[in-house]
Amino acid sequence: MLPRRSEEMFMKKVHLMSLMAASAFSMLSGANADPAAGIKWHPGHYMSIRNSHRYDDQDLGYVRVLANEPAVMGILRDWKWRDVEPTKGEYDFSEIDDYLNAVKKLPGSKHFIIRIENRTFGGQKGIVVPDYLLNDAAYAGGQIAMAHGVVARIWEPAVMDRLIALTQALSARYDAEPLVEGISTSETAISFNADNPAPASYSTGALLEQLERLIGASRTAWAHSNVFAETNFLGSNQQMEAFIAYCAEHQAVIGGPDVVPETPIQSEQIMRGGLGASKDYRGIVAIKAEVQNSSLGERWKFPPSALYQQAYEIDRANFIFWDRNDYYGDAAQRWDTGILPFVRSIKGVTVTTCPASFQGKCNSK
Repeated sequence: MLPRRSEEMFMKKVHLMSLMAASAFSMLSGANADPAAGIKWHPGHYMSIRNSHRYDDQDLGYVRVLANEPAVMGILRDWKWRDVEPTKGEYDFSEIDDYLNAVKKLPGSKHFIIRIENRTFGGQKGIVVPDYLLNDAAYAGGQIAMAHGVVARIWEPAVMDRLIALTQALSARYDAEPLVEGISTSETAISFNADNPAPASYSTGALLEQLERLIGASRTAWAHSNVFAETNFLGSNQQMEAFIAYCAEHQAVIGGPDVVPETPIQSEQIMRGGLGASKDYRGIVAIKAEVQNSSLGERWKFPPSALYQQAYEIDRANFIFWDRNDYYGDAAQRWDTGILPFVRSIKGVTVTTCPASFQGKCNSK
């Protein structure tokens, strides 16, 4: 929690920086007018809806309300892998279309980020992969229990082949959609423990190799959209830095799933130059910060101003995702009474400068 005087000084600083950022965005927006050229570039604050699609009617209503919110750039919505590939190579994108159509109906231009989850949390009995991966011996069961849930065996080439195929099918349908900002991976961290040990095929080196395959294939397929790599933890500092460098080389967006003031995760520390080779990647690679319920009262309880200070002032994030939180914490941590009023107060400002790794290819139209 920021002291009152510190928070007042911070908000004055934010106001000044917002004016500067708005000016920079104005210059950037005309840099690349052809929507078929470059990579879509609509940084800003996004509402993140992550609830396993238990309340789609309500959630689509939340999307429609954004019609009156110029400070919110769009939404992120997640799907389990099995939800969009009922049988091998046969895809059902009807729910994704529902959300895209809701975004299209909004006045102005809101944007839509699709996340495909290759894991679930909360217990070891969940199913995240399609049935054919569970039943075909070529995929060794397709998924495995981990410390806090289940995860697809994405470190194994055969399983990653199928996830890449899905990513390519999604790109064929949505890369040309102007309002689809991009595709997001699940987080990089996979934790095993004594009760749920790692299989013999698993190593962080094998995971790194397959994650790089996923990012490389996604960048090729999603030629005009952002590829969001959800980086938090990955083996050694050298391995995580290698992945960040690979993402920069392939013009992907990096950033972890948890913003926790004064407790940066591994990828944040490497991105800032505090770990690894001491290279500061801010301004080089595109960055996203994700505020999840864990920081909004489920585990920690921070005011939006403190979370924004870390995401914007320290990490220099281009994209900031906020969970649509209606249950955890107090009024300050909830969407309608805390998060949204704060985002309005700062006029939706994030870092809009095209990162060096994009080589001028940011398309803000």
